[in-house]
Amino acid sequence: MTRRHWLDWILQGVTGLYALVLAFPLLKFLQSGEGEAEEKVTQIKIEKNVIPDPGTSKIFKFGSKPGIIIRRPDGSVHALSATCMHLGCTVDYDKSEDKITCACHGGRYDASTGANISGPPPAPLPLLKLEEKDDGFYISKA
Repeated sequence: MTRRHWLDWILQGVTGLYALVLAFPLLKFLQSGEGEAEEKVTQIKIEKNVIPDPGTSKIFKFGSKPGIIIRRPDGSVHALSATCMHLGCTVDYDKSEDKITCACHGGRYDASTGANISGPPPAPLPLLKLEEKDDGFYISKA
């Protein structure tokens, strides 16, 4: 084996490994069915005792995406998507400001409508339909 053949063999091996390293995450994503769970979930139930006090919130899973249910200081309850519309970070409720905030880039949303107030988010948070019944909160896509 000549030096040139040996170097070609090494270069092909390194290139093949590099291609596998790049292809592996893509193949795992395609096999995972990401997004399918979100399509199949039409409604979830959250027990009433999960967010008993005004000014509290709870992050929950709605299919493959996070959602947030908020009991505002006035006692009203709202459910919204918890995925920031800027880069997809998970948002949280700030009781002191009565706003939904994104810690990634400082985005702020209205806690009852999901409207973007400040920061880089280009769109409001999607509202989820919320029905309060005797045995809990039923949340579905609006």
